[in-house]
Amino acid sequence: MILEKTVDLVKSIYKYHKILPPKINRVVIGLGYTGVELLAYAYEPLMGVANTLPEIINNFDCSQVSFPGRLIENKPGELLEWAYRPPSLEKIIGIATLNAMSQHILHIQNPYHEIRGDLIEFLKIQNTSKILFIGNIGPLIKRVGRKSKNITIIEKNPKHWKVDQEYSLKQDIVQLSSEERDIDYLFCTGSSLVNDTLEKILEIFKKKVKKIILIGPSASMLPDILFDYGIDLIGGMRFFDSDSVIRVLQEGGGTKVFKSFGKKYNYVRDL
Repeated sequence: MILEKTVDLVKSIYKYHKILPPKINRVVIGLGYTGVELLAYAYEPLMGVANTLPEIINNFDCSQVSFPGRLIENKPGELLEWAYRPPSLEKIIGIATLNAMSQHILHIQNPYHEIRGDLIEFLKIQNTSKILFIGNIGPLIKRVGRKSKNITIIEKNPKHWKVDQEYSLKQDIVQLSSEERDIDYLFCTGSSLVNDTLEKILEIFKKKVKKIILIGPSASMLPDILFDYGIDLIGGMRFFDSDSVIRVLQEGGGTKVFKSFGKKYNYVRDL
């Protein structure tokens, strides 16, 4: 319901404030991320991305998009509704569209609290803090590991276990012991929106942890509904050079490369 409610929120803001809707200019389905570029009156091109999950593109049944070559003929509102389809390329395109339209709204009105300093310092992680990462967010794990070594990582694909072996590594939440579920901080990738696991994760942990952090380019949507569901901090990305981002996506690149053409931000529910 998170995605459905966020789509409804976006549509209602456009309608209530009589905002001229943008037009779809380009859609790129890359190996790492999928991107949707919108053109909006009086603004530079707006970009939204979503993780092109390997388990989706490797599944032939899920990897077909209706009317390839004609995606830009759709209205953004039509692609928005793809966001709450079952995990598929169409869902990924829908989430990328949702992120792009959210960035349009954020350019017009932005009432959210954004932290200006360092994320790790803001969270006040201590050497005794117990931390769970759902998704192998390598650079962030490395930084958090300088504060605390009490880290457990859930990553389905063992090929991505390129982290310090002193951390506990699991492939699924069900493998966590009761002690490992007793955590202070939960970091979750935006990809959990793409594979429909976020709400299950929140059901398990939202009453057990001090802070829940959802982070990654796929989570660059209006944060209201995510806050309502118990997430404390949302880290997304806004882009200032969509041409360069699209070129990176076309050539199979990901966050490590296209982050140079955008700026990360962190919105918090309460200050």
